[in-house]
Amino acid sequence: MKVSTKVAIVQRRLRRERNLLFELKELAKAAGYDVVLELEQVRKPDSRYQIGYGKAKELAELVKEKDIEKVIFFNELKPVQIHNLSKLLGVDVIDRITLILEIFARRAGSKEAKLQIELAMLKKQLSYLKEQLHLAKLGELPGYLGGGEYIIDSYREHVARRITKIKRELEKIRARKNIYWRRRSLAEVPTIVLTGYTGAGKTTLFEALTGEKGYVDGKPFATLSTTSRRITIKGKTLIVSDTIGFIDSLPPILVEAFYTTLAEIAYSDLVLLVVDISEPCGEIKRKVQASLEALRHVGVFEDNIIAVLNKIDLVNNGLEEKIEIVKEYVDEFVLVSAKERNGLEILYDKIYAKTRKYQHLQLMINMNLLKKIWKILRKTKILSFQISDSTAILKIEIERSDLKNLFYQLRELDGDIKIKPINTSVKVRA
Repeated sequence: MKVSTKVAIVQRRLRRERNLLFELKELAKAAGYDVVLELEQVRKPDSRYQIGYGKAKELAELVKEKDIEKVIFFNELKPVQIHNLSKLLGVDVIDRITLILEIFARRAGSKEAKLQIELAMLKKQLSYLKEQLHLAKLGELPGYLGGGEYIIDSYREHVARRITKIKRELEKIRARKNIYWRRRSLAEVPTIVLTGYTGAGKTTLFEALTGEKGYVDGKPFATLSTTSRRITIKGKTLIVSDTIGFIDSLPPILVEAFYTTLAEIAYSDLVLLVVDISEPCGEIKRKVQASLEALRHVGVFEDNIIAVLNKIDLVNNGLEEKIEIVKEYVDEFVLVSAKERNGLEILYDKIYAKTRKYQHLQLMINMNLLKKIWKILRKTKILSFQISDSTAILKIEIERSDLKNLFYQLRELDGDIKIKPINTSVKVRA
């Protein structure tokens, strides 16, 4: 049986900032670490150690005492801070970004996801290597090769070349994805994307909507690569996609690393923002804010979002207050339990209304033309039919892409036909 690496987790924060060690602990567990120490300090960042020198010395003693093998900081660490802390503590030191990338590396399935993660890791490593080279030249680190070249400098050049190669490969993949998105847009099949804070239950909802069983383990970032499936709601075909979850203070390097996944959200017609409504009010507010901030990065705003308040089966009290918190940010919402399959019919209704790319029309046609009109209307859905005097009154639903052809065929008929738009359809964002 493999023994987990014992780690300490550390956060330095300002007084107005939240303690997020509990979230860092969940991330560490997801990466397979055994968290044996949690340490927090409230102060301004120290340029050398991130935490104060006194707290760093205290941490060093605890590392020895508890046989800790690695220290993980919530705060993003500069290369010089990593060097100073590693030297003082005598163990490896990483920050939250590196920890998240470790989780991504374990769970990446597609070639694109693997390349994106490797690129992010190498970029982070490159900045660290520059600091290592600086320290080597100052004499703090060994590392000469023949001819006066440094080992670190040689490796840094190798990393830079690998970064260039990965970027070229990703550009090719993204070019293919862009072609796919354009073709999908031309097909005029509405696309829906499930997103939200990691652990909100997106994949369980995806399974409930599509019948496609995804990987669910209750740990952060169970989903990395986008999975898409066709579904039918009230006779209408749609594409629904399950995407990566967000996290608070999403670092720019991770936003860039998952460009394609985020672009999938930007290209969608509708975003289902999945929220774990069973959590405390403060957590709901924090996670909704973090999710919306990430969505704004890719140009998705609240008017194109339905909040899916999931895990309603776990809520015993305080539901009204929780709903009011969500309504501060998103107007439309629906209560569901993806696990118990409750509330899905209401969700289907909202999806249908939000993604309709159809026009409703009223046609007033002379009865003499009625036999001819049925053939023309074969691609439409008849919503109602009635006769008044010698006039047939039809209300129809037609895809907007077929409107031009319909008008042309109706003009070809000899007779009195009146067409009136009914402003009940909802057009999705272009």
